[in-house]
Amino acid sequence: MCAGLFLVCNETTRSVAQQTRQTYISMGVFSGLRMKYRYIPYAFIVLLMFFEQLLKFGPVTAMIGGMVKKNCSDPTDTGKFCWSEQVQALVIGAFFYGFMFQFLIVTVAGRVGFTVTVRFTLLYSVVANGLYPLMARVSPYFVVVTQIIRALLVGSIIAYQFELTRKWSLPSERNYLLSFGGAMALFGLGFGSFMAGIVSKTWGWEYYFYIAAVLFFILYVTNIILVPETPQLSQLISKEELALYPTSNEDEKKRAGSEYTCWSTLLKRLYPWALSLGAVSFNSINYNLFTTIPIYLDKVYNISTEVLSFSTMGFGLTVGISMLVLSKVFQTVDKKVTWIKSRMMFTLTPFVIAIIVFLIIPSVNELWLVITLLIIVALGLGTLFSGSIITINYDVDPVNSSRINSIINSFAQIPGFIWPLIQVAMTETDPKTPDYDRVLRKKWNTYFYVLGCAPMLGIVAIVGSYLLKPSEWRLHPSLDKSKIVVNLAATGGTEKTNTDTNHVQTHDDLHVIGNQVAD
Repeated sequence: MCAGLFLVCNETTRSVAQQTRQTYISMGVFSGLRMKYRYIPYAFIVLLMFFEQLLKFGPVTAMIGGMVKKNCSDPTDTGKFCWSEQVQALVIGAFFYGFMFQFLIVTVAGRVGFTVTVRFTLLYSVVANGLYPLMARVSPYFVVVTQIIRALLVGSIIAYQFELTRKWSLPSERNYLLSFGGAMALFGLGFGSFMAGIVSKTWGWEYYFYIAAVLFFILYVTNIILVPETPQLSQLISKEELALYPTSNEDEKKRAGSEYTCWSTLLKRLYPWALSLGAVSFNSINYNLFTTIPIYLDKVYNISTEVLSFSTMGFGLTVGISMLVLSKVFQTVDKKVTWIKSRMMFTLTPFVIAIIVFLIIPSVNELWLVITLLIIVALGLGTLFSGSIITINYDVDPVNSSRINSIINSFAQIPGFIWPLIQVAMTETDPKTPDYDRVLRKKWNTYFYVLGCAPMLGIVAIVGSYLLKPSEWRLHPSLDKSKIVVNLAATGGTEKTNTDTNHVQTHDDLHVIGNQVAD
């Protein structure tokens, strides 16, 4: 049924899109953009990452903001549903059960095309979010199943970011675009909880999901109208800008100095598994910031939904801003030290900071200080994301990065459903317990001590992998900026090769031809 609906909607929208494109071209709407048309797919990647993450953790805040009763025996509780803490943990973790198997949808997307797969995912998200309130009224288990399916499909969106980046961006813009997409994803995390809280309190929790359905539909239509799979398929891009791209996928593979590698070979490499465990540690910190820690702030400090929304938004904004700001720091550090030293520094430091903070929080009683410490952790997460795990994956093997990322992200979802279950098991307390507040606080303190052990897994895995197989931890030759060949003929210059390892010549007017390695 969903597939049939997708085919009808896809063909209808594509027909309308072709007419719309021709109308816009005849009106000259894109005449000023046609030399920079690639910025439209850039913007789509960024918005897609933003909105997907915006809607990932919203159900947590919606439950706190009136969807679920806090105390089913309290007649004054205005919550809609009486779900046990175990059921709530299952609903929160459902998304991650499906997301854990995203390598399956990435494999399918590799065969039928990432663009088709993502369009189907967006259309399914429209239907799933639109029906979410109805399914919640029938049974929470309908919500769980729907979320698992949506999460499985959403796995294609992360890989799609790598594919669109590889096909649409120029070599000199790729790493920054990946970092910017990641930053916007983390902005989405913060704004999602904020939006869910405000919408739930203002109009009702149902409207959060209705708004989500509308946003996904806008993205679906935008993708069909403005973002074909490759620049060569665009009717709007100028010939001058098109000349900056490889003429085919085969040229792209040759440019990157690598062919697509079969799964059996990829799985024999050690570094993807190390990065996967590093991602488990990363998301053990990240997901707790947006799932269990808001519950901690709500129960231990009894803060309002509005304050909670602003707090979680602050966490997300901090992570995102740190990624954008620190991306400039990475470039400076990369000029001063070797690639591997830079990546190890940006990997280990945030993990160590997180360990220290989680061990300190149990001894802190002031809410403002707890939030300040969590913001420090969020700053480190931005470094981990753009300066370490994602960047290392792309730097080592650009062509296969989307498939390796599906492995990394599959493992990275384990914390999403494990930690809510651990949190319930460790902190669940009967409100009738004598000295309830003290007992509850003691249980949460123990939880933070356990959480402080999570970053150690990433440290051991990544450092151990490098020590065991240092040959795998090498910057791919096509990305070695010390050996970039640039063509200045279009601007009246001559061809030059930059061999200075600390200084890279870049300019918007330079036509970079594929990061080819100098002989």
